[in-house]
Amino acid sequence: MNRKLTAGVIAGLLLTPTAIANAQENDAQPRVMTQTEQVAPVMTVAANTAKEQIIARLGKLSENSTDDEMAIAKEDLIIVKNSSDFDFTEEELIEAKYNYIKEQRRLLGELKTIGDSINAISYTSKNFLQEVTNAKDKYEKFLGNAQQEKSYLYVQDQFRQVIVEALENGEEALVSAIRGTTLQYGYDETGRNNYFKGKGFDIAKLVKLENDATAVNGATDTLDAFVTNANADYETVLNALNAITVAYDVLTPDQKKAVAAYHPADATITPYKQYTDVQAKVGAASKVAISIADLEKKKPDDFKTATNFTSAVAAIEKSYNALDETLQKWVTNYDTFKPYQEAADISKRIAALRVSSDEAYRTEVGELDTKYKALTEKAKEFVKNVADLEQATTNIAAAKSIEALIAAIENESNKVEAIQKAREAYDASSNHKDVKKIVNNLATLVQLEKDYQASLKVEKLITELDPASTTFEKKTLAAYAAFEKLTENEQKFVKEAEQLKLFYKYAEASKQANALKPTASDYQTKLAEVKVSIAHLDATGNAAKAALDAIKVQLDAKIEALENEDVAVAAVITQIDALNGSSKLVEDMLAARTAYEALPTSAAKKRVTNIKILTDLEKSHKTVVNVVSLFEKLDTSAKNYLSKAKSAYTAYNKLAAADQVYVQNYNGLNDIVKVTEVVVQINALNPSKKTYKDDVKAAADAYTALGVTLQEQVVNYTDLTKAQGYVDTAKAFDDRILALANENPETFVSTIATLSADYKAMDKNAKKLVEQAKALTTYEKDNKAVIKVIQMIDALNPTSKDYTKKVLAARKAYNALDEVAQKRVTNYANLTAVEDVASLIGLIASLKPTSKTFLEDLKTARELYEGLPEEKKQAIINYDALVAAENEQTTAAGVIALIVLTEEQDADYLTKLMNARVAYDQLSSNQKKLVTNIKDLTTREKAVKPILNVMVQINELDPEAKNFVSKVNSVRKAYDKLTKDQKKYIDNIDVLLKYEPISNVVNLISKLKSSSSTFLQETSRARSLYDALPTDMQQYVTNYYLLEAAEASILGAGNVMQMITDLPSIDPKQYVKRVQEIRAAYNALPKDQQRAVQNYKVLQDQEKVVKPVIKVVEDIDRLLTAKDMNSQYQKILKAYDKLDGDQRRYVYNDQLLLSLDNVIKVYNNIAKLNPKDKFYFGMVEAVRKEYDSLNSIDKQRISNYSILLEAEKGMADVKKVVEMIAALSSTSSSYIEDVANAVAAYKTLDAKVRSQVINEDVLKQAEKDVATVLKVVQAIGSIDPDSSNFEKKVLDAEKSYSALSLEQQDLVYNYRVLEEYLKMIQ
Repeated sequence: MNRKLTAGVIAGLLLTPTAIANAQENDAQPRVMTQTEQVAPVMTVAANTAKEQIIARLGKLSENSTDDEMAIAKEDLIIVKNSSDFDFTEEELIEAKYNYIKEQRRLLGELKTIGDSINAISYTSKNFLQEVTNAKDKYEKFLGNAQQEKSYLYVQDQFRQVIVEALENGEEALVSAIRGTTLQYGYDETGRNNYFKGKGFDIAKLVKLENDATAVNGATDTLDAFVTNANADYETVLNALNAITVAYDVLTPDQKKAVAAYHPADATITPYKQYTDVQAKVGAASKVAISIADLEKKKPDDFKTATNFTSAVAAIEKSYNALDETLQKWVTNYDTFKPYQEAADISKRIAALRVSSDEAYRTEVGELDTKYKALTEKAKEFVKNVADLEQATTNIAAAKSIEALIAAIENESNKVEAIQKAREAYDASSNHKDVKKIVNNLATLVQLEKDYQASLKVEKLITELDPASTTFEKKTLAAYAAFEKLTENEQKFVKEAEQLKLFYKYAEASKQANALKPTASDYQTKLAEVKVSIAHLDATGNAAKAALDAIKVQLDAKIEALENEDVAVAAVITQIDALNGSSKLVEDMLAARTAYEALPTSAAKKRVTNIKILTDLEKSHKTVVNVVSLFEKLDTSAKNYLSKAKSAYTAYNKLAAADQVYVQNYNGLNDIVKVTEVVVQINALNPSKKTYKDDVKAAADAYTALGVTLQEQVVNYTDLTKAQGYVDTAKAFDDRILALANENPETFVSTIATLSADYKAMDKNAKKLVEQAKALTTYEKDNKAVIKVIQMIDALNPTSKDYTKKVLAARKAYNALDEVAQKRVTNYANLTAVEDVASLIGLIASLKPTSKTFLEDLKTARELYEGLPEEKKQAIINYDALVAAENEQTTAAGVIALIVLTEEQDADYLTKLMNARVAYDQLSSNQKKLVTNIKDLTTREKAVKPILNVMVQINELDPEAKNFVSKVNSVRKAYDKLTKDQKKYIDNIDVLLKYEPISNVVNLISKLKSSSSTFLQETSRARSLYDALPTDMQQYVTNYYLLEAAEASILGAGNVMQMITDLPSIDPKQYVKRVQEIRAAYNALPKDQQRAVQNYKVLQDQEKVVKPVIKVVEDIDRLLTAKDMNSQYQKILKAYDKLDGDQRRYVYNDQLLLSLDNVIKVYNNIAKLNPKDKFYFGMVEAVRKEYDSLNSIDKQRISNYSILLEAEKGMADVKKVVEMIAALSSTSSSYIEDVANAVAAYKTLDAKVRSQVINEDVLKQAEKDVATVLKVVQAIGSIDPDSSNFEKKVLDAEKSYSALSLEQQDLVYNYRVLEEYLKMIQ
């Protein structure tokens, strides 16, 4: 056939429209030529047409052809080989093309498999290095060379040779027609790599993996060397750690993941995990050493206060003590730290000094002074509060000087002058508040001063009068009454008598004004008289004129207010009358009710004669009015405030929507309900309930859960504190009863008496909680007669009306005892000491500063006391009350001075405020009334509150919290509201300054909106602010993915499409986050760009894939905080098992889940511990070993560790009881006491573990034996030789003794007494 014609026909076929070509293919496809057809004579044109069709089909054949097309091509090849229409070159080209395409399809399948295996390689796989090596080997084998049969390069070269040979023979047209677009054989390496990439194999990824594997190999070699030398000395370990760190730090993030996952087959944990564990330990020791070195570098001036220094030392001590013994040895400079510890100890002890007249205070100051002087000169400089020690030493010396003056008064001839001298020295002491507290014989001086004439007492009362004080009226009337009681001569000594008389006029007028009652029949007459009295008041020429004039103004105002009451009543009546024609009835009705309730007194309300009109209208609008009334009557100071608030809120919710409009003060009720719930919980506390202690704790927890503002509204909080007090009191009392088992026999009876008295005096609620009450009752019965006398003596109460009668009764009961029993009355001296002074004690006890006869009674008590001999004076047990009554003003003055000190806002300002508050709270109610500047203290305390609030808010900042930005903004606003002086006390402001840039970035990112006109600028600004953050702070930008999404959205839909396209190449551990980022980027696109994302369906499909993955990831994150870790763990495993292979690869925190086997095992074993189990203690010890085998991190994950500790404590207690029982010996002289101790110890055991006491039966038998023996002992002890039934009791006792076993008889310690009695009756 002519070559040119063939080429022209082929070219013509190639240019034929697609429809014709398809039709030809359809005609040719179903035909399978038979041998007969091949040899049948046909027309030349028909033959040429078939040949051209075969060549055309072969020209279209490529590696992308379908299986059907390959089958047709195979049949065409058979036709070609059996046809004479094709020459040798044509046949050779067609066969080469078919074979090439067939092999190319096979090779591309292999290539896709290799590509998939590469994509499956994870940097977090423990076999990463081997997987990379395997992938590399497979690819090299696949590629091969031109000589390696079946390899990719061999197949390409074979086809290239056929093509080149045909071209060299001038068959360009034929080659072009048959070859078609199959040109891969001629690709260079770059073209080949790009071709492979389109077929599912990315050579760049393999190269990256190879490079990463090479880098990882170096780091893993270093890790292997470290593991080999893990037990070497400190320097070797440290050098090995540094080598690993150097090798690790230069790696990329992916390479670091591979290093962390590297896990040799023979290793129990990964080398990297072992490295990080050791590094953490070394870091902890190094941190302590560095802290010590830093402390050594600091100068004393670097610490502003002693607290700063002691805190720094305490922090180092805490860190050091937290190290184990090996790590502590690694802190090589610890010895240099000891001088600082000594200095810090002295500083803390100085700070803890509390001024007192006790000898212990002086001893402590002396010891501190000695220890301070023993410090090195450098260490002394760090004791920042040494001035306090020096001041304390000076104060003690001054106090001793005053004490000497007071002691010398007794021997002075001129005692008055001596008293004045001692008093002047006491009052003139430089640092008076501390020196005065140290003086220990002040009572002596006060006692001597009381010997002055009665006129001095009145004079003192007058000098204390202050017209500006709220107690002026009361004190003036009291002073005048005292003045009136003086004799005429005594009154002459009162130098301020005229002043008193003037003050009395004002006080009497005030008294009369306060006594006015509008409901009285002579009210108007009395009102007129008081007005006249007030009008005659005149303080001209008096030094207190301004204050007295103020009293007069107040009295005038009071009278005016009373006169204005009529006006107010008339106004209410008018307001009620106007209701009949009101268009706003409910509002006016409420206003009328408010006006009525606002009347100052109940008497004024009674004068509203038309109140029935208002009440009738309220009845007709009862529901609405009741609710409004409930709200408006709420009074936070009322006892039933909270219950009424809750009722009001309930009633409000029941109203119809239209009626709720009338209720104008609904705000705030929700908080009241919350508070009410806590109040109800507190009110429900019942000591009779078995769950009382748990109820108290629950109420306390509920109270704590309230905010500070709401806590202030819990009006019965004191009941909660009382309840806690009951629990603590009962616990302490139980401990005292249990301690009786070890009580000294000499003090045994007195101790029981004390306990009995304390128990009777105990609050009934606390009594209900005392678990050992029955044990105390048993003791009391055994010592009943003696205890009764002791209790009678202890019960003597000088304040009791029948005190004398009780003293006589105690004496009678004592005399009724026998001689032996009388010796057991350990408090008999108390009875003899008070018999002749009982009346005086009662008189002193009845002294009350508020009593009108207080001064006269005080004088009488003093005279009676002075009439007693010196030894009798010591028996006045409440003498301090006599002295205290005269010292109230002095005590109050000390508090006033403390408050004055708070005027200066220095470094100790907060401490001074606290000291003043503590001192004030310790005053009695009468003393508190004398503190005139208490408002200054409360005002300053309020000013300090914002400072503390800001410091607490800064400390609570957490950059990982969801509300981090709002918290930062809130703190900044609170800080900015502080004054300049307040801000200087904020010592943690650096924390806020560190977190504000992070907050700004997070806030800016959260506000990015693609619809905003400034979206581009704001995104750029957010990127700049983020990049400006320190690297370690960037991790806290929790919405960084939104910034990336915003940046991605700027690039448009094309970028999002590329991101979706690149999903298969994403690291599986980053896959979930990447899908979320793509979603965020897509959502940030404008609607028109979203529609342009052609592969959006792929994103939706992948979101469905990762949805269960996200649930598993979140559950794993919450696993360690789950209430039931095992249940949560099993739940996660089930969910994890449901994931397919790809989904599991996406669970980026699965290492945590898969590493918790040992943790869950220990957790479950702890949960299974059951005291009823026969092998309970063995299980406890086994669980302890399992727990100790965990590393430090896994130990912290055992959330029920406290159960193990409790079990171990129970085990220790049981072992102790078992040992006590095993040690019991009936031959021991203390056997009975030993049995009692063992029984007491057994009863203190938790009921759940008592079954573990293996020798419990021995104890019960011993307890039974002792009880039997004690009955015989008591029978012998109760025998009275003078009794008429003496002989019968002796015989009964002898019979009971004979019934005992020999071992029991040896325990009857008073048998000799019985023997003597038997001799007497024989």
